[in-house]
Formats: sequence, C-alpha cells, structure tokens
Amino acid sequence: MTATVPDIALDAGTWTLVRDHSFFDGIDDVQLKNVLPFFRLETILPGTVFMEEGIGSTQDMYVILNGESEVIKKVTAEEISGQPHDHFTIATIHGGDVLGELSFTRGYPRSASIRCIQKSTLLALDPDRFTKMQAAYPAIATRIMKNLVGYVSERLRQTSAQEVKVLRLQVENSRTNSRANLFFSYVIGLLCVYNLLIQYITTMSLDATAASLISASIILIFGGVLVLMIIQSKVPARHFGITMKNWKPATLQALRWTAVIVAGMIAIKWLLIQNVARYQHLPLFDFDPANQKYLIFSFALYGLHSPVQEFISRGVLQGSLQRFFTGKNITLRAIIVSNALFSATHVHLMNGLLGLIVFVPGLFWGWLYARHDTLIGVSLSHLIIGWTAIFFLNLESLL
Repeated sequence: MTATVPDIALDAGTWTLVRDHSFFDGIDDVQLKNVLPFFRLETILPGTVFMEEGIGSTQDMYVILNGESEVIKKVTAEEISGQPHDHFTIATIHGGDVLGELSFTRGYPRSASIRCIQKSTLLALDPDRFTKMQAAYPAIATRIMKNLVGYVSERLRQTSAQEVKVLRLQVENSRTNSRANLFFSYVIGLLCVYNLLIQYITTMSLDATAASLISASIILIFGGVLVLMIIQSKVPARHFGITMKNWKPATLQALRWTAVIVAGMIAIKWLLIQNVARYQHLPLFDFDPANQKYLIFSFALYGLHSPVQEFISRGVLQGSLQRFFTGKNITLRAIIVSNALFSATHVHLMNGLLGLIVFVPGLFWGWLYARHDTLIGVSLSHLIIGWTAIFFLNLESLL
C-alpha cells in the first residue's frame, strides 16, 4: 500500500497531478524530482481511515493528488444532545488539498480523522524526512514551507468567510424563529376563541345549513386574520406553505395517494352495501342536487373553506411547530400535535366522532406537507377526498 518514490516510476498522469499541485508552486521539474524521494506515494482504498484523531496518530503531512475523503470529528454525548451518533462528517476533501499541517509543523494531536470515500492517491511527508530535505535542498524546502503557509492562510480566510456567512444565517434564523414562536402563541389564542365561537353556535339550535354557513364564515375570517398576522410578523410566507416551490411533485404525489384513498372509500362502501343488511338500501353514489336542498351551495362552501383549513392546520400549526420543537422526531411530533389541535375544533359535531374522523386523514395530509412544504398538493387532496366522502359517497349515511 505504501511505496518510496525512488522505487517506482511515476506514470504520466500521477506526475501531472504532482506537477500541478499548488504545494509545489515555484519549484521546477528538476527541483521537484530531487525532493520527491523524501515523500511517500500512497494509494488509499475506500473505507480506510488514514489519519486518526488524537495523540496516538502520526505527524505526517499529506498532499492529496486525487480522490475524495471525509473529515470526521468525534463528539461527546453532551455535545450531540442525545443524537444516535458519536461522530460527524465536518468536511470533504479532494485532490489539491493538504492535510495534517498542524501536527506536522507544531506536533499537535490530530484534531480530526480522515476516512477515504473514493480511491485516493497522495504524497506523505513526515517531519524527519523534511529535516533531511532541508539539509540537502534548503532553498526548495523553504519554498515548500512558503507554499504551505500560503495554503493555510487561504484556507483560514475561506473558513473565516464561511463562519461569518453561517453566523449571519444563524442570526437570521434566530430572528425568524423568534417571530414564528410569538406568532404561534397568538395562533393558540385564536384557536381558543374559535372553539368558543363554534361551541356557541351549537347551542343556538340552528339548522345544518345555517350552522355550516356561520362556521365557514368564522374559519374564513380566522384565516384572513392569520394572513394579516403573517404579513405583520414579517415571517416569510413560504414558512407557512404559501409558495409555488415544489408544487408539481407535491401535486403529482398528492393525486396518486388520493386516488388510492378514494378507491378505498368506494370499495368499502360497496362491500358494506353488498354484505351488510342495514346498508343494502343505500346507493353507492348519493349526489342528487335535485332532491337534496342546498347541496350545490354546501359543495361550493366546502371547496372554499377546505384550503383555508389546510392553511391553518398544516401551514400555520404544523409549520410553526416544526420550527418550535427541538430534539428527536420533530416532524412526526409536529404532525401529531397540529392534527390534535385542529381536530379539537371539530369535537362539537357528531358527538365528538368528527374530531377522530378529521384526525386520521390529517396525518396523511401532514405527511404530504412535510415532504414538500407547500399547501398546493395537500389542499387539492383535501378537496377531492372531502368532496368524495361527504357529497358523492355520503359516508355519513353509514354512521
């Protein structure tokens, strides 16, 4: 796996990689051939850890000619907050890089480990051989050290610029999350008001059409207030699913799964009609505007307020919770809690059964929203499934 350069002949490709590496800038071909015997040419296979974090590792410096490796940093349980890992990849290195310069020049312990991902060729130089190089070719050794200092300086400059960029991003995210958390607090308050209003409606002994109209009006007003709050909070609208990004894959996936669910609902009702005596008098499809008063009106009203429901439950509640929660399974917890909160607004109907009915498909729509972060697909799915279940199949007749 390891060979001393004088014992092998560098092929033309490897020589070109050595010749073009910035580590040897300012050194002509004759000088380069003179100092190459002080290096070791190594071929590293994928999966090999050729530099170990800690004191026990060598002090070799590596000039990477080609291939790809990853920089791995060990972490303690306290540092990773319960994550199921004891190390993380912090960078990827390629041909043209230099590694291990701090251990080589100052004798410091390795600050990280290096694991090969893609077969790599490199030159290794240990401090003892460099001392011999200095004695034999002092001018070339000095030039190599200048190149190394320049390389380290450039890497520090890039690292500093990246750290500033990351810091700015963290500050902006912190501000956004702070506004989003405050916004979420207001939403919880509005949900309480909404529940009180809906509960009051149920005590007014209104007919179904009037109650539906008032309920839909309340939820539309509720949605409008939330939109104004989003504008005032200056939290980007895309954080609440109001975006065209990913709309096409979101729509296609929503339609595929929705078709499966609709087919399942039709099949279930058909099987019940065929095999259960109490359902045999029911038609499979029950959409009859001529004999069902206000059917078209209710159908249109549902189409109007369903996207608003998705905006509230998925965009506002789930989206806010995904940024509010920390730790493990954030998305799953956000889906469950947001569905529970929104289902609670339906427990006043059908003796609480509607709350459970709303919760189940809500898990599916929450999953869709989490995958694409846009309301387009989930709103379309909600419309199709709702229209099919309530108006075309009239599944309420089975209860």
